[in-house]
Amino acid sequence: METTDTDVFAIGEPGWNVTEISTQWEQFKTVYRQAPVLDNAGGMKAPHAFASWFMLKRLQPRTIIESGVWKGQGTWLFEQACPDARIISLDVNFSNLEYRSPHVDYVQSDFSLVDFSDVDKRSAICFFDDHQDQFQRLLQMRWKGFTTAIFEDNYPPSRGDCYSMRKIIGGHGFEPERTGPKGWRSRVRTVLEQRLRIEAGGTVPSNNTHRNEVTNALDLYYEFPPLFKADITRWGDEWDDTRYPTKPPIFGSDFTDDLRSEALHYTWICLVRLK
Repeated sequence: METTDTDVFAIGEPGWNVTEISTQWEQFKTVYRQAPVLDNAGGMKAPHAFASWFMLKRLQPRTIIESGVWKGQGTWLFEQACPDARIISLDVNFSNLEYRSPHVDYVQSDFSLVDFSDVDKRSAICFFDDHQDQFQRLLQMRWKGFTTAIFEDNYPPSRGDCYSMRKIIGGHGFEPERTGPKGWRSRVRTVLEQRLRIEAGGTVPSNNTHRNEVTNALDLYYEFPPLFKADITRWGDEWDDTRYPTKPPIFGSDFTDDLRSEALHYTWICLVRLK
């Protein structure tokens, strides 16, 4: 187990540092401004789009398994980062798709139900943006032979709508959110539960069993840093290192950019690799 100077949990090293990340921001913006989806509400915003683009560009997997497609912006971004990679995009509902690539394999199913026997697992990366139980996703990955994944929905304790890596590693468990308007994530859950008979939002009690099992199984756990750190979180409360321990940001608080407002949409996106 390792920690940073802000007491952020980490295992291993990803192979790059924050200086290398910062040098790629301007190139990313050039790419991002060409994105085909003009309004990606409900999907990735700049901080996670940049994190995904940077990490995939550095890692260059031969295959990307995308679980959770939404409007298709992420799919397009993966094509820009890894033009030679095979991309398999999974969703239980493609009705919101705006960008469809002729070079991508689209599969209407849940990750757990797809046969990946023709994929070289060691050269593949799973990208999960599907708001599902990430403990179960790790088990499914291991069973299918995958070792590396990016989890986009890595919500901190008491936030978000899924059992995330942060919650697992902290031993916090998970209590589903049951208030607020029913949006697209609720509709996805309905499809999962009714069509596939998968329980998407069950309660998980606080426990150290999952924490110990997961940390012992990981060779790498890396949280990509935020672009900058504001005084408040996306939820409107104070962004302090007691409740929200976070890596030092890529840029300072004086970060001025036309994407600054999007930069607030940060939820501790992480890269993991199983032993």
